[in-house]
Amino acid sequence: MIESTGVSVLLVDDDPALAGLTADILSEQESQFAVETVTSASEGLDRLATDNFDCIVSDYDMPGQNGIEFLKTVREEDPALPFILYTGKGSEAVASDAIAAGVTDYLQKDSGTAQYTILANQIRNAVERHRHRDRAQATRDQLRQIIDMLPQLVFAKDETGEFLLANEATADAYGTSVNNLEGATDADFADSKEQVSQFRSDDQAVIASGEPKQIPKETLTTADGETRLLETTKIPYDPVETDSNAVLGISTDITQRKKRKTELEMQSAAMEAAMDGISILNEDHEYIYMNQAHADIFDYEAGELLGSTWRRLYGDDEITRIERDVLPVVEEKGEWRGETVGKRRDGTTVSQEITLSLLDDGGLICTNRDITERKEREQKIKQTNTVLRTIVENLPMGVLVEDAERDVLMANDLLGETLGKPIDSDQLVGRDCAAAAEELKNQFADPEGFIQGIADRIERREAVQNEELTLADNRVVERDYVPYTLPEGEAILWLYRDVTERKQRKEELERSSQFLRDTQEVAAVGGWEFTIQSESLRWSDEMYHIHGVSRETNVTFEDAIESYHPEDRETLEKAFNGLATEGDPYELEVRILTVEGDVRWISALGEPEYEDDEIVAVQGTFQDITERKEREQELRMVRERFERFAGNVQDAFFLLPTDYSETKYVNPAVETIYGITPEEAYDDPTAWLRHVHTDDKDELLKNLEAQQDGTVEWPIEQEFRVNHPNRGVRWVQARLDVITNENGDPFRITGVTTDITRRIERKQQLEQQTEELEHLANKYESQYRTLFEEAPVMTVLTRSEDDRPIIEDYNSQFVETLGYDADAITGSKLTEFYTPESEEELQSGGYSRSINGEFTREKRNLVANDGEVVEALLRSVPRRTADGEIIGTVAMYIDITERESVKRTNKRLEEFTSVVSHDLRNPLQIATGGIEMASIECDSDYLDEAKKGLNRMETLIDDLLMLAREGKEVTDAQPFDLATMINGCWETVDTGQAALFNNIERSILADKSRLKQVFENLFRNAIEHGGSDVTVTVGELDDGFYIEDDGPGISSEEYDDIFEAGYSKSADGTGFGLSIVEEIIAAHDWQIRVTGGSDGGARFEVMDVEFEKSSGEV
Repeated sequence: MIESTGVSVLLVDDDPALAGLTADILSEQESQFAVETVTSASEGLDRLATDNFDCIVSDYDMPGQNGIEFLKTVREEDPALPFILYTGKGSEAVASDAIAAGVTDYLQKDSGTAQYTILANQIRNAVERHRHRDRAQATRDQLRQIIDMLPQLVFAKDETGEFLLANEATADAYGTSVNNLEGATDADFADSKEQVSQFRSDDQAVIASGEPKQIPKETLTTADGETRLLETTKIPYDPVETDSNAVLGISTDITQRKKRKTELEMQSAAMEAAMDGISILNEDHEYIYMNQAHADIFDYEAGELLGSTWRRLYGDDEITRIERDVLPVVEEKGEWRGETVGKRRDGTTVSQEITLSLLDDGGLICTNRDITERKEREQKIKQTNTVLRTIVENLPMGVLVEDAERDVLMANDLLGETLGKPIDSDQLVGRDCAAAAEELKNQFADPEGFIQGIADRIERREAVQNEELTLADNRVVERDYVPYTLPEGEAILWLYRDVTERKQRKEELERSSQFLRDTQEVAAVGGWEFTIQSESLRWSDEMYHIHGVSRETNVTFEDAIESYHPEDRETLEKAFNGLATEGDPYELEVRILTVEGDVRWISALGEPEYEDDEIVAVQGTFQDITERKEREQELRMVRERFERFAGNVQDAFFLLPTDYSETKYVNPAVETIYGITPEEAYDDPTAWLRHVHTDDKDELLKNLEAQQDGTVEWPIEQEFRVNHPNRGVRWVQARLDVITNENGDPFRITGVTTDITRRIERKQQLEQQTEELEHLANKYESQYRTLFEEAPVMTVLTRSEDDRPIIEDYNSQFVETLGYDADAITGSKLTEFYTPESEEELQSGGYSRSINGEFTREKRNLVANDGEVVEALLRSVPRRTADGEIIGTVAMYIDITERESVKRTNKRLEEFTSVVSHDLRNPLQIATGGIEMASIECDSDYLDEAKKGLNRMETLIDDLLMLAREGKEVTDAQPFDLATMINGCWETVDTGQAALFNNIERSILADKSRLKQVFENLFRNAIEHGGSDVTVTVGELDDGFYIEDDGPGISSEEYDDIFEAGYSKSADGTGFGLSIVEEIIAAHDWQIRVTGGSDGGARFEVMDVEFEKSSGEV
């Protein structure tokens, strides 16, 4: 049903009155129709540009654009808008053109109001179908938007894995677009064959069982290499667009959920394993979580304290302090850090350092640490300060301690001695360190550098040891800067040591050992020594470098053992134990793990050290051979890949020294190519020569000699035959090249041999086929010349000179039709035989299109020798050389002079019928419609009489149009049975009680539809003048047939008048019936005459008729 919103119709007709009438009747019949009229296609397009219409109803024959041209313009903007062609000019050609242009429906204008009911139904049905399609498409678009917005992967696949449906999330996971994924299979995009196999297995299980399947976890490797975890549900799915079985799947990415769960589990485990206490309290300050470390501080199990408040673990005084001083700070700032005193299970106190953090729900997170021992240590520190002062006074180095304000806290007398200036340490205490430094700076070779160095160390506050400073007297002192924290705040310890003598000894030792270190670094060799009694381990610098640890790291024997790869650790320990206990040296290649987790390959050597025949230590070297191992592994992999490749190809591979003394490598294909086994090739490097064809062997041996004396040019390519013991004679191609050493000299020969038998055989076949084709070409050239000369159309060959056609050749038909001297044609311009108009058409682009490769089909007018114009249809194609180059044209001219004359006559008749149809039928339809509308409002005999008059006029118009159309010459006569057609015509006509005697038994050659009109008009004429009980007889003549009746007949005086258009003696007749008969007979090139019948009636005889010949008839 049409929605209550109604239907807007745009009616386009160049007759305003008829358009208005149609609009009124449509609106009267359908109250929901809102019809707007315009009188031209251009007006219709203007209205469509500003407003929306549900349907267009258009006339066909209009000035400017006709209805079909208007339809094509509308379709360019809206391919689906309902469009009904409502025309008075109905024909199969118009209907066919309308359908081709995309018309929704087609209706021919007619008399009466029934046509408007049909038109209203067509409008209603077209609009309903269009709206249904729009709603269906909108629904599909909405569904597509919904599934594309879903974060889950939504897809449908058939049993082959082809995606019938996929949303954006699915396409993103496969790294492609929805358009590319739909129609492809999961195997086209997935990197993992195992995943695809599992997907297919799940799909098949759902299809086979017809039941849904829940897949809790499956993996999908995305286009960027990421592995996702999916939770998938698959259900049976029956796709509309295909008959195959399918599944519908929805996958949820649970990767982050799994990851978060793992993280939470790790966090929970970390909290449980933490050394610090951790607890969580709710808004009532009751424990809802506590790790055991927290409970251990108070000597409880964690479960015992859950549900209790924190007050259970504190004394009354401490509870009061916390509620007064701590909790308000937490409420205000969200956090508090400090010390509290708790109460253990046994009532003893425990000092703790805690942090309280406020949660959004009012709860608390509490971390605590037992500092009871630290407090005790602080007390002990105070007690030992005096002892430390005594120690400082007696240290063998200068000492100075300063506080955060840079006041001297402590110093010893040796400070002055070390720096070369006497200092009273007691007087120095309490002084400003900066001032003291100024007094001492001139003791240094770089006084300002000394002052600046102190400032830099204090600013950075990073410990510095063994900083060397040169004094003014050239002595060297080492300074240590040690920042630390006192209970009262930050402090600094400065230590000064005179290292002049040690420095000198160290420099000498460094010079003597530098060479050894340089050698170790270049060779990446480290040294180690393990003392048996003290179990001490000493490493060289390169050992630290190889293990990736700093020189300051204290590496124990256990650390060294643990650094070995777990798979090699047992081997190394066994070798080391044999070395340490039995003195068995070892040399191993093992792996270690650096501190960064990298795996390194090591060449490890161990040897014993003896004293008095007792093993006192073991030592060895440690060389990083990772790069060598990686190269060996890479070479091994390359060789394995090459051997796998070479073992699966059809070509024979081999590798030999340049003197052919041995076979380094040969693949299995050598047996297929040369007929020798790989074992035979390894035993005899020249075994491949055994089966070389006798005619080719000498040439190969010469080439081998040239290889040996160095006169050959590499690479070498040879083709020769092999007498294969199993495969017969085979053609092969051998390609050889050399591999050079580091000096560029050849030392290996590598070769590949391919079986090229099929290529050689194909080449020989092509050569034979080429020879046969040349023979055929010569034969066809002769046949072509015969066809060219005997062609029933004018044919001309042209060549292009400056883009102008010059005649090179022509056939006899061209000469005979135009009547020119044959000798004058060759070399002439083609345009010399054209009329001026055709010459202009050719020069404006006709010839250029042909020589550019286009097929040309155009009309051309030629001028004969006697001045007559010959109308011709030109068919022109490019003329090419054997290489495909276009050099001119082949032009064929079909003489259509007579056909064009007939066409012009038919065109004038068509124009006449169009004018009559449009200019007479439209006013007639307006009048008929007006009478129908008036009949609704009043009942009058005058309206009935007017309606009869209009029907009379319509009959006259139909006869007039028939008369005009039937005058066209018959050009497409077909054979058919005349008697059958006559019987059909009699049944069509309202014959009443009349009788027919059909004595025809032959088939005729004629235009069947037009000949039917002849018999129907003659039958009507007999009944109209002879009465309802007249008898009509149809019989054969020698060269035609006759139709006669037994009615009153026709007087001889009227014989010449009855075929005139409009002549009638009946009040109801139009006078066109017999005129139409004469036109149709003339169009067949027959003759008709009227005479008296055998029973006194009228007799019409048709002569010069062509009957179809029966078998045996000549």
